Amino acid sequence: MSNGQMIFVVDDDADARDMVGDYLRMHGFDATLCDGGVELREALRHATPELVVLDLNMPGEDGLSLIRFLKQTCGCPIIMLTATASTIDRVVGLELGADDYIAKPCELRELVARIRSILRRIKWSPARNSERRLAAIVAFDLVDFTRFVHDDEAGTLAALDRIFAEVVVPTLVQWHGVLFKMLGDGALVEFPSVVDAMEWAVEFQTIMASREEAVARGGMRFRVGVAVGDVIVSQLDRLGEGVALAARAQEIARPAGIAVTEQAYQFLRGRTAIALEDNGVRQLKNIATPMRIWTWPAANAD
Repeated sequence: MSNGQMIFVVDDDADARDMVGDYLRMHGFDATLCDGGVELREALRHATPELVVLDLNMPGEDGLSLIRFLKQTCGCPIIMLTATASTIDRVVGLELGADDYIAKPCELRELVARIRSILRRIKWSPARNSERRLAAIVAFDLVDFTRFVHDDEAGTLAALDRIFAEVVVPTLVQWHGVLFKMLGDGALVEFPSVVDAMEWAVEFQTIMASREEAVARGGMRFRVGVAVGDVIVSQLDRLGEGVALAARAQEIARPAGIAVTEQAYQFLRGRTAIALEDNGVRQLKNIATPMRIWTWPAANAD
């Protein structure tokens, strides 16, 4: 029996699309199947979904463009379904407003559980107006995550759990960071000031350099990006320029290092003893204007 909750499944792979659709119907959802962006737009003329399950890698209009379109139109929650998208593409998808992602081939029970979790969260979350503010954002992720998972999936995930439990969470409490999005191999965090964000990032990298995971497990290292910019706070999420800049800065950081955007650096000048190195003007992916990037550790630091 249908519960009346409409789920759109957007995927150019007919077998995968049909399998997901059949499984959702078996669990009481109404499922509309769309072979790419054209069929999605047509389906939206006739119904508004409760949630969209969206493949990222499709010919023609890709998933990231469709996330932007969906958030500007129906505003429904989105789960990204992806087989080969890079970590940074997942970050950008989440920054654009997607609510979750799951890797292909996926365990369909997990997909249904994630759908129900999101729908339940929306149902019981208090209605709040979106708030726009200037915020300090840190993005970090594990270097060579795919290689680590290929070599030892269980061990890698267990090591990440230990790092979050023993390093990330305790230090975020000290620097008043709010972890608002997990990314599987990393996370996005908001801080009350750029100084707090930078001091936490240095502390995190310093601790990680001495951890067993950084030595015995083949050198598990993280890249960190620090940025400041406008964010939109909607429910428990953060969206907008500040998140995108932090994600792109993280992408170009050296392993075990930190990349800081120019605007964030200006907030740091004279307010911290942390030495940063001028890395020159860089073009960040999907950021229109090139910007100066500062890095830690600085080559001339004591």
